[in-house]
Amino acid sequence: MAEHIAALRRTPGHAGSHVTIYVERNLGFEAEHHQRALSGIKNTKFYLDEQHGRVGILTTNAIKHGMCQLVVLMLEERRIHLREPLVSRDAKGMRLRLREQMEIYSYQYKTAQTTFQKDQVAISGKVGGMKDDICICLQLACYFTQLERQRDGALFKHARLL
Repeated sequence: MAEHIAALRRTPGHAGSHVTIYVERNLGFEAEHHQRALSGIKNTKFYLDEQHGRVGILTTNAIKHGMCQLVVLMLEERRIHLREPLVSRDAKGMRLRLREQMEIYSYQYKTAQTTFQKDQVAISGKVGGMKDDICICLQLACYFTQLERQRDGALFKHARLL
């Protein structure tokens, strides 16, 4: 991650860019481990889930649904673009993996096995051994930067009124 941030900052116009890192924290303390490992990188901060007082994002079904809907809307409006040249050790492979994951990522339906259970719906790309980490990463970026823009816009409007 540190290497990737350094590579991004070597691109023209991004030398001192501020970076916010959004880490999914569904398994344990992986977000805190990332924060500890990357805390020395200048102009870098981690997303803090203020409600739970923890670093990282708990991707519940509601958040996954919101992220998915926003990305679909942004794709329809042609608001998502891959940067050229793509900053990656394997740009061609990254594009391929992103495309593959986005083609599989969808609503997964599971019928209740007994009358006492409920049918389940989940959003996932983990089908047939596939992964969905790059797709989730794209969704986190779109969703949470949009939320921060809205929040910052509201703060700006409020500050102008004072």
